[in-house]
Amino acid sequence: MDHGQWAKEKSIMCFECNSEYDPRCGDPFDSYTIGIVNCSKKRPLNHITEKPTLCRKTVQKDTVDTVIKICNLKLIQVFFSVQGNLRVIRGCGYIPDKNDDKQCLLRTGTHDVHVRYCSCKGNLCNTGSFQYYPSRIASGAILLTITRVVQI
Repeated sequence: MDHGQWAKEKSIMCFECNSEYDPRCGDPFDSYTIGIVNCSKKRPLNHITEKPTLCRKTVQKDTVDTVIKICNLKLIQVFFSVQGNLRVIRGCGYIPDKNDDKQCLLRTGTHDVHVRYCSCKGNLCNTGSFQYYPSRIASGAILLTITRVVQI
């Protein structure tokens, strides 16, 4: 294997944007209008020694809404909780995690900002879209679904 082929296999391409500065970065995501970055060619970060090997999508919010995602035909309910705004950040990832390409993680940070982040190892894999509903509507839909399943 020549050096060019090795370098090509080690690089990862990700979408890179922040919905605070570009609303097209949010959900629903239009991947045809957002910039793509070769993470391997980015300037190394001073505080991280690892090279980028994955893509990330981070969602931040400070008010609690219900997020519904249908994943592999399973209904998943996730609660979020940055100053009344929803922010979606997509970019390169540097530190591998056991949840890469699996479930997204929910964390609560300073000032009660809730962060949900997902990481994946494939090129341009940080596109995932989530649908947002007010809590009462989503809870009602889930309750209605459960009631119908129990009646059958």
